[in-house]
Amino acid sequence: VEMLEICIKEVPLSGIKTPEQLAAFVMESLGLSELKDERDVRFFLAFLEHKEGLRAEDLMKISKLGQTATYARIRKLLNAGIIYKAKGGVYKLRERTLSDTLDFRVRKDIERVFSSIVEVAEELDKKLLEKKK
Repeated sequence: VEMLEICIKEVPLSGIKTPEQLAAFVMESLGLSELKDERDVRFFLAFLEHKEGLRAEDLMKISKLGQTATYARIRKLLNAGIIYKAKGGVYKLRERTLSDTLDFRVRKDIERVFSSIVEVAEELDKKLLEKKK
């Protein structure tokens, strides 16, 4: 069973211009970072700047994080459906661009999960209605 861990938040967009600010906006909007640490943003941007993919060791150097923190962030992006593990232990963005990844992959994942939640809610409504009769 594939697990999707995303929490959609509405984040104010005023004054956001730099790549770091835009990346921070996306990450916070998807519930991937509280942005207490700019290393989260550097880590995230690394996938956008290195389309060929990155090994964990590369990510550690780029983000200046230790091994445990690096793997925790990798796991978070894997669980959110943003990246995947390719051959040779290389992690890559799921699609060619971030917008494609979010639009074609993550949106479909969210819609699939949400549809399932609505189905269960309908079943619950039905059961509670039957119970009242």
